[in-house]
Amino acid sequence: MAGVLRPGRNCWRIARANRFALLIDGSNYYGTLVKAMRRAQRTIALLAWDLDTRAQLFEDDPAGGAGPIRQFLRDLVIRNPNLHIFVLPWNFPILFANVRDPKLVLGQDPFEHPRIHFKLDDVHPPGGSHHQKVVIVDGMLAFAGGMDLAGGRWDTPEHRARDPRRGTGEEAYPPSHDIQAMLDGDAAAALAEIAAERWRRATGASIPKADIGNDPWPAETAADLTDVDVGISRTDPLDSCREVEQLHLDLFAAAREFLYIENQYLTSARIVEALSRRLREVDGPEIVMVLPLNNHGWIEDHTVEVLRFRQVRRLRQADRFGRLRICYPTVRGLNREDDSIVVHSKVLVADDRLFRVGSANLTDRSMALDTECDLTIEAESERRRLEIARLRNRLLGEHLGLSEEAVRERLAQDRSLIRLIDSCSSQSRCLRELPQDGNKIQILSAALIDPPQPVTPGFVLRTLAASAARSKWGWAFAGIAVGAALAKLTASRSRR
Repeated sequence: MAGVLRPGRNCWRIARANRFALLIDGSNYYGTLVKAMRRAQRTIALLAWDLDTRAQLFEDDPAGGAGPIRQFLRDLVIRNPNLHIFVLPWNFPILFANVRDPKLVLGQDPFEHPRIHFKLDDVHPPGGSHHQKVVIVDGMLAFAGGMDLAGGRWDTPEHRARDPRRGTGEEAYPPSHDIQAMLDGDAAAALAEIAAERWRRATGASIPKADIGNDPWPAETAADLTDVDVGISRTDPLDSCREVEQLHLDLFAAAREFLYIENQYLTSARIVEALSRRLREVDGPEIVMVLPLNNHGWIEDHTVEVLRFRQVRRLRQADRFGRLRICYPTVRGLNREDDSIVVHSKVLVADDRLFRVGSANLTDRSMALDTECDLTIEAESERRRLEIARLRNRLLGEHLGLSEEAVRERLAQDRSLIRLIDSCSSQSRCLRELPQDGNKIQILSAALIDPPQPVTPGFVLRTLAASAARSKWGWAFAGIAVGAALAKLTASRSRR
């Protein structure tokens, strides 16, 4: 079968990683990241959609850790006079102020150290965001995926009901599932180029190359794959780059047995139509989607949640042959009303052949408007297929309370992800069917909720009438959106 990854079509570059490791959930990512950053000799670059410098970087010791990000990075540069750290989070609009680091809300440098170079990234189209989550250590080791260094992200794969590291009392946040990858070699160097270009756009300055023989890979972390080619795909509206969107469409088309998908959102009509075509095929693949039960908040309930359930309904209507499961993960006894786990991961696996992890959601803005970075591994041998299957089975096993080996054995007897999920429905950990949507009112048009292009005043005005026709709230919320965009524009100009 011909290869799916093609530079210039669905990826920017295919580069070799000497080692590749999948870090499942925040405890594995944060603990590994701390160890890697402590090995840094010259440079660390950090790109983020969200950054809360108050968040704790817990390590393996349940009783302690590296402390808050703000102090940890300062300690690194104080200990190593040759180290420079470059921190580039998104310059978010004021609408996010209540859930962001107060210092970033005020546009202040939270680190206040001459060798920690801090800038809020405001170089993106109106309404767009910098959504890449990338960390580069000495230009030689890279982390990329769906996870930021922020509040509410850290958790263990056990997703315990009470874990004081997730906070206590009213400050506690729910269990959360997320994924990050770690890789080195030429693939890491390519991601370092992306980070350096983002920094150059935002500041006009460059990140110096480390030019050292240091190996920052933590010795405690075993590689899941070695000597593997990695496709790097981007969304970059300033370069009219939509590799991520084409990658998803090509991965959907390549699947023969099943598609396994984890994602936070599902609002893109083009993505859903491509999946629906596969469901309507007589011999198409099974499609298993793991989504959050909901994305909380009144505004979310009447915007992205309305769109999500509309797309879920479209997929279920297209499921002529019973090959679809749209689920959310649960752990019995979480002391939450629904026992559900927050899903923030962005993973897609086609058969045992293609594995993708990245920052892109299944939204129009991730396909066209926000900056994104996805990584894909394509199997070229039977050994690689077994390795990709092992990664997928680890993810499924976490949700089903099974080991990777148990998932492999069950699939060897019955090659159906759906029947495997259904057989575990009575367990304390399982994947439950996402319920049907309620009667929530949509307060904005789909184009304003999930914009496929820059949110200019002209674009807002063109779509405003459709919102107002559906809801009396349409004009009001569109006005808020325009006001927030203008406020952000004014604020960003004053900071430049």
